[in-house]
Amino acid sequence: MAELLFEIGTEELPADFVDKALAYMETALVKQCADQRLLCTVSRVDGTPRRLVIIADIAEKQSDLEEEITGPLWSVAFNADGTPTPAGEGFLKKNNLAPGDVKPKDGGKKGTVISGVRREAGKATSEVLPALLEALMPRIPFKKTMRWGDRAKTNGQVFGRPVRWLLVVFAGKPLSIRFADVVSGTTTRGHRYHAPDEVAVDSVASYLKALADGQVVLSRTERADIIRARAQALATAEGGVLVPDEPLVQLVKNLVEKPFPLLGRFDKAFLEVPKELLISEAREHQKYFMITDKAGDLLPCFVVVAGADSKNKEALAAGNARVIRARFEDGAFYFRTDRERTLADRVVDLEKLVFHKALGHYGEKATRIEAVGKAIVDATATVLNANGDANAIGVDVARAAKLAKADLTSGVVNEFPELQGVMGRYYARHDGENDVVAFAIEDHYAPRHNGAALPRSDVGAIVGVADRLDTLVGIIGVVGVPSGSADPFALRRAAVALLTIAIERGYTFALKDVVGAAVAAYVRQGRLVKVEASVLVSQVVDFIQGRLKGVLVEKAASAGFADVSDVVDAALGARGGLDDLPDVWQRVLAVASLRSQDADGFAGLAATFKRVGNIVKKARDDGNVFGSGVPPEETLELPAERELAQAAVTLVATGSHADTLRQVAALRPAVDRFFTDVMVMVDDAPLRTARLSLLAAIEGRLVDVADFTRLQA
Repeated sequence: MAELLFEIGTEELPADFVDKALAYMETALVKQCADQRLLCTVSRVDGTPRRLVIIADIAEKQSDLEEEITGPLWSVAFNADGTPTPAGEGFLKKNNLAPGDVKPKDGGKKGTVISGVRREAGKATSEVLPALLEALMPRIPFKKTMRWGDRAKTNGQVFGRPVRWLLVVFAGKPLSIRFADVVSGTTTRGHRYHAPDEVAVDSVASYLKALADGQVVLSRTERADIIRARAQALATAEGGVLVPDEPLVQLVKNLVEKPFPLLGRFDKAFLEVPKELLISEAREHQKYFMITDKAGDLLPCFVVVAGADSKNKEALAAGNARVIRARFEDGAFYFRTDRERTLADRVVDLEKLVFHKALGHYGEKATRIEAVGKAIVDATATVLNANGDANAIGVDVARAAKLAKADLTSGVVNEFPELQGVMGRYYARHDGENDVVAFAIEDHYAPRHNGAALPRSDVGAIVGVADRLDTLVGIIGVVGVPSGSADPFALRRAAVALLTIAIERGYTFALKDVVGAAVAAYVRQGRLVKVEASVLVSQVVDFIQGRLKGVLVEKAASAGFADVSDVVDAALGARGGLDDLPDVWQRVLAVASLRSQDADGFAGLAATFKRVGNIVKKARDDGNVFGSGVPPEETLELPAERELAQAAVTLVATGSHADTLRQVAALRPAVDRFFTDVMVMVDDAPLRTARLSLLAAIEGRLVDVADFTRLQA
């Protein structure tokens, strides 16, 4: 094995190009080497805005090729006298074979074909690599590409940004490749401003030293670490903490070849503007990191990551402060202007915003959300009364649903769509709406991504569920259920959020009822009238329930239970069904907890009661008719079955699912003796029925929690 160093030097690539390009290069190099019979192990793939670099260990020679090949029919390749036909001569010449090197072979349905062994001695890797790397470069994916220079000289080739130099060193020797108008050389370049001169390299070690001396931090991980550490140090010096933003760290690390974080300041007067707006202005437009005090309030300072060191850092920081001031003034202007109208006044403007051309505008959507929200309140009244007052919650749900989308018409949200809901909360509080309604306007979008915070109140949760139900019903009604990986309307994410909220808040509504309410809301507006309502309800319910297993598996993993796929399947198959989502979760939790306490013991328990379930199911499938109650002892003959009947009588349908499992688990010794001593499917019909009824009584109690036939014993 010998070391390969491959560097593509470019004009500054956009930050989001770098990681994707490097990921492709790593995968493509390994694959293309394998295609060329070269063993390849990538040891490092890294880059900066100005360079894409891959370092690998590659075999110094291709492995020899020896493979059997087949060609045309023998009768087509050779004449009757054994001489090759033109077709045969073509096959022989193509594969460098002589007539004596081939023989007939059974080709199955095709008939007897010509067959031979093609042999090819492996070439030196240095002969193979140039063409391989030249073929790799044009395939590197970029969201946008550029042409440069004379089209004839560049051969019309494109790249993410103009290529300025190429460096290929293999086994300590340079290799020559060409891309566009650039021919590879033996030099690299340091930092554009601090070490712009070319530096000759002849190995990976000399290359890495040249970069270090040239003020370039090649490691993406190291650049990110520097940004985090130095930015936080600057924040700490101000008595604050950096606003957590790992995606921004990962973006900024690819904006610079070496990070130089600086502290900048802005006018305290801007702190009267919502902090979320200031953070979005600083992040989206300038890629600045904001700082808060320990209470979470913004401090009038920020961190900017410069790409070069400056002799006058104060002037550089002041320049960045002037830029951010202009951004903040824009945000403050939008904020002041937006508050000249109340959210309630803006509701009428929702009629100008199209939700979907076949589903109407956002004003109609707000009306539907209100109707579906009322249906959810009615369906969960018992739970809501336990948390507070269902009637009062219903009033707030109606108000929040009406106002939830109104901030979409505001100037701030038009400029920063990610602040929808957040600005609605600020505007609602300014208008005098109560805090429950104001926070519900923000929270109805929660969770905004997987693992994010859930709504803080029942009002926000119910409006959020109603909004997602409306979207699911509408889009599935006019577009259909997402297929494959395509999901342009994020329906899967909506379903997952809906299920997560319902489970966490303890909502016990039947999905078919609330989905039906969403369908009815569309129909009242003259939408989806050409769709069969019952069919659409079934489609949406099935789609939502199809996401339930994934939600439960992930939730169980968060609770510390790993490898619970079969447990979730068992809980989903319980007799209780899927309408009571919190109960489904409690069933999963009960079975997973029992297994975690004694994995080996649970395996035996699962095997025993899986056998019970299988016998009962098969007997019913075969047409046997029997009850599910414990039969009278006099209908049974043997001690083992009478003992089990006595024990089964103690099963009571009270308590938690965990209590039920403990009761059933206590029967295991008696069940095992039953299977040892008793033949269930006897010819005596009354006796067979009694024995099946006994097993059905146990299985019936167990299936209230889980279908043990789905467990992996």
